[in-house]
Amino acid sequence: MRATQPNPDQAIADALARVKAGVDPSMIELPDIVVFPRLIPAMPATARKARGTGTLLGRPGPRFVKRGHQVRYRLSDVYEWLESSESYASTAEAAMHRAATAS
Repeated sequence: MRATQPNPDQAIADALARVKAGVDPSMIELPDIVVFPRLIPAMPATARKARGTGTLLGRPGPRFVKRGHQVRYRLSDVYEWLESSESYASTAEAAMHRAATAS
């Protein structure tokens, strides 16, 4: 029998409540259907492809854990991946950064 899919919004709310209660985010694992696209802006199919290539949205993808056939993402790894993203004040600034790093 196949397991039912978690309600992604409820799973995120539960995970954040656990963090607020003092649980270490590295101890909280979320399935990919919860992480993508709700926490990381990519579709689940893109995430699956990124696990094979190692690249997501033009940079190294977030770390993941395999539990049998299931893929899980530790909340701490999701936080780390998001925090390591460049942020910009404008698209012009982003384009300048891209051009500078491409050389």
